[in-house]
Amino acid sequence: MSDEAEDREARVARETEDVRLQIAHAQVQLYDRAKRKREARRQYARDYYARHRDEQREYQRQARAKQRAQDPDAYRDRVRARNKRWYDKHREQANAHQREKYHADPEKRRQRRREAYARNPEEQRAKRRAYYAANKQKSLAAQQRWRDREKRRVEAGLPVRRLHRVSPEERFSNRAAADEFFDRVRTKAELAVALREIATPPEIFAAWKRESLRVRAAHHLAVQKEELERLRKALARGRPGPEPQSLLTSEQIEDARMDAIARQVNERLRHREPPRRRHHLDPAAPHPQALHNDQTGMNR
Repeated sequence: MSDEAEDREARVARETEDVRLQIAHAQVQLYDRAKRKREARRQYARDYYARHRDEQREYQRQARAKQRAQDPDAYRDRVRARNKRWYDKHREQANAHQREKYHADPEKRRQRRREAYARNPEEQRAKRRAYYAANKQKSLAAQQRWRDREKRRVEAGLPVRRLHRVSPEERFSNRAAADEFFDRVRTKAELAVALREIATPPEIFAAWKRESLRVRAAHHLAVQKEELERLRKALARGRPGPEPQSLLTSEQIEDARMDAIARQVNERLRHREPPRRRHHLDPAAPHPQALHNDQTGMNR
């Protein structure tokens, strides 16, 4: 590697580190400011609720009762939609809870399903038919995808993929066998043969690695600069204004008042020359001051 390339990489590394530190500092400032605002809002809400606890609960009960009385169907739909939104956000948590309940007593759940189906089989079959009718295109598309996938597997010479239910004991034994097969210890001879088959010349690998690091560093620096500019704008938007000036003392107020009075008196008593009158447009005419101003008798 040439000295110029090394200097360029060192310069990029220093600039990247500097930008990273500036971004970290700006992020800390934004986080602290947002945290203070959130905590202030939460504290205000907690204090307000503590002062008006009974009023808030009564208001909520009345609002729910009013909504339920006005339109029971719409109220149930809103409650159902709210529960669905919660389930969509906590799907993994809810599924994990259901799996724990199922594994705790799977036979009990199976028995409950069999009993529910035995009580009203026609209703269960009607539900399945209604679901299929409502999602017919979706079901047909899934079936077509499955047929296309099986066709490609057969054309590639792979066995047909078949999924079937297995018992927990068989599933555990299959998992143990898979772990034993994939976690077995390889001998040095096997590893050497595998490495020779996929080995890459060292010079090509070194050149690729240097180029990858350079491109990655340049891209990372550009992204960091954009992030730093965004953080600076965000900090500038929330930056407080200038500090208010301190109040004047009584002596300073009196001095300012006396200075204002003095300026008014000076402006009133200042001597000013009268404005000059414009003479006649005729350049040969005598100056107005050379004329006689006697306006009596024959000169009038």
